[in-house]
Parts: sequence; structure tokens; C-alpha cells
Amino acid sequence: MFFYRSLQAFLCVGYFTCASAIAGIYLDNSRIIFSSADTTQGQTIGISNSASSASPYLVKAQVLGDIQGTQTQTPFSVTPSLFRLEKGMKNQLRILKTGQTPLPKDRESVFYLRVIALPAGVDSDNPPKSEVGGAVIVSTGSVIKLFYRPQGLPISQQQAMSALQFSRQGSVLNVKNSSPYFITLSSLTVGEYKVPMSVQTQNTLIPPFGEMHYPNVNIGGNVTWRAINDYGGTEEFHGVVQ
Repeated sequence: MFFYRSLQAFLCVGYFTCASAIAGIYLDNSRIIFSSADTTQGQTIGISNSASSASPYLVKAQVLGDIQGTQTQTPFSVTPSLFRLEKGMKNQLRILKTGQTPLPKDRESVFYLRVIALPAGVDSDNPPKSEVGGAVIVSTGSVIKLFYRPQGLPISQQQAMSALQFSRQGSVLNVKNSSPYFITLSSLTVGEYKVPMSVQTQNTLIPPFGEMHYPNVNIGGNVTWRAINDYGGTEEFHGVVQ
């Protein structure tokens, strides 16, 4: 009974970060590439609780349609979706495509794996309070991207990262992605100017066959960008603003 009362509490008052580690909980990868060929076996990702963690955790995992968590209906399920993870132990999450919802075959689709963790020793009837204003802090959460990738796309993800096109209209820098892949930028520099970008401002992820616009870029010339590859690392590319 305590388990489910605690679960209800942490689903209501958790907070979330876009990272692969929360408190003592660690995910093996910072992103998941789900190929259309994985429909039967699905994809797995490891989740660990550090041996030096403060406590065991109650963990809930779910695939969402948006980073804010408002789109809870997706064609993916996670097994196990709810479990206890002891200190120093590891579990495997298996993600399966379960729904009949058709997804585009000519481009990637993006979803989000959300993992919420609650210290197993927290009593939801007497949750801990922070020292700032008495705000209740019961849980933490982490969100990573899940890219659904159809088979047979005409170019590789690395080719797509290298093929971004840059143009300027007034003080607005336009970045065009003519590929079927989502391109995630970690940095973008025009000349000596480093373009501000962050996950919070939602200007790092360029959709397939789409564009991203960056204001207040008043120079042209050479462009250097770093994009995140399938393994969570970054690769550097160079171009020119047209």
C-alpha cells in the first residue's frame, strides 16, 4: 500500500531534467534510436542505482509524445513500467512499439522516454520539505529522446548532420535541414559569434525537412556547428552562410 501511495505523491510533485542521470539513478544512454526493424524485439536501455546512492528508488518509466509530458498516448510501451531499484543494482527497460498508429516512413519521428524516481524511504504522508520556503520535493525525473527511424532512408545520419544549409535574412540566421533526420545541435558559431542555444529555449532540435531561425545574428561568413550523433557524442562540421 505504501508503494502506491508514494507513487501517487511523486507523480504529482516531481520535477524533471533533460539528462540521463538523476540523483543516484543512471541511464546507459542519452538517447534511443528505435528502428522500424525493431518492432518485434524492441529496444532496451539499462537503468542503474549507484552503490553510493542514498536509498533504493521507486521508478516509473513511460514514453511520451512531447517533452512537457502532456501527450501520454503513444504507440510505445515500457516494460517494466513500475519497479523498485535497490542500491547498487541494475535493471533493463524494454521499449516496444505496441500501437497501430502509423508513423511516417519517409522521415524520423521523435518521442521522449521519461523516468521518474522516488526514494523508497519517503513517506508520502510526511514528505520531506526543502529549506527554501517549505516547498515539497518528493521526486526527480529525467527525459531522453527516442527517435523512431524508418528503414531505407536515402542518406545516413552523419551525412544529414553535415548537410545543413545556412542563410541570413537581415539579422536572422536560417538553418535548413533538407534531410529525413532530426538534427540536434550542441553548438553553433558564425565567425566569432557563438549563437545562444539551449534545450530550455527549444532551439537545438531541427526537424526533418524543416528549419530553425536564430535572431540577432548580424554577421555572415564561416559557420562551425557541432551535432549530436546516434551514440550521444558530438561531431564538428564547417560551412558558409550563403
